[in-house]
Amino acid sequence: MKWKHLTSLAICSLMISSCSRPTEKRQNADAAGIILQGTSSSSIAIAYWQWFSQLAVDNNINSDLQVMGSGESMRRFLSGAIDFAGTDTAPTSNQFQTAKRGMLAFPVTARAIAIAYNYPGCKLQLTRQQLADIFLGKIRDFVELGCERKPIQVLHRESPSGTTATFTATLSAFSESWRHGPGAGLKVNWPTGKPVADSEAMIQTLSNTPGSLGYVEAAYVGKPLSTAALASRSGVFLQPTSRETARALSTIQLDERLLGQNPDPKTGYPIVSLAWVLIPRQPEQTKGEALRISVSYMLSQSGQDDAERLGYAPLPEVILTRSKQQLNQIQH
Repeated sequence: MKWKHLTSLAICSLMISSCSRPTEKRQNADAAGIILQGTSSSSIAIAYWQWFSQLAVDNNINSDLQVMGSGESMRRFLSGAIDFAGTDTAPTSNQFQTAKRGMLAFPVTARAIAIAYNYPGCKLQLTRQQLADIFLGKIRDFVELGCERKPIQVLHRESPSGTTATFTATLSAFSESWRHGPGAGLKVNWPTGKPVADSEAMIQTLSNTPGSLGYVEAAYVGKPLSTAALASRSGVFLQPTSRETARALSTIQLDERLLGQNPDPKTGYPIVSLAWVLIPRQPEQTKGEALRISVSYMLSQSGQDDAERLGYAPLPEVILTRSKQQLNQIQH
């Protein structure tokens, strides 16, 4: 399922409550009619829309989900204004300490960041240095990459973005020039390129701009766009498939808060990251059980299958096990 097919159905629906209707399948009467207030980054919003669509049917747990940048989303969560936050950026130690109702972070899915480009007939295989040099502005034409001559229009995210943080961390691992230049973060000073607002804008601009190239979640890439094969640490050129994403995820070591990343994995596709749902350790009394049921569904086989059908990567069993074990820390 591609981004352009989901825009009117999923992305617009994210701004309103999920549908609620009576069902004989409701599993927990205490959770009936609950509406959870939440946020998500654009990169993983369609996964939350799908999860809460199913939770509305099975449990009558609904979500009023707003899509916004990581900074504003975290500000709302820390203040206690929302019940959960979907993020592709790991919270800091200080944020754990300052959260009004405490914080638990659950890895719920993962994604690969693809190098997407609009040049039919051009099959890109990029070395680690070539990828950095494109975004450093040192490589300016597809002819330098083995394709027919066409200027490269580089695109990058404009506002602070977890996708940018993941991508620039990998560029920093790949290139000393990048590491000591723009560096890594939610927002960096790009040496070249045109800014776009979010993941949807990235896809739309790429699709409408022949010769353009940018970074975006692999789940959203469809025709007329292609994805570049990237050189792994061992020098093998890999596409952002589910298999290669899973191999890279297996190299991530989680800390005691279930946070972790690996910007240069030994195996698998090189640009991958986890996505977390943040919930209060001490949620509102009426919301605790609904949050537990919701996160439990995201971590279930059905929930993981939902995400995989949308193009996200299912979590390795070791990460799922640790996430499920943390459910008993929700105080309600």
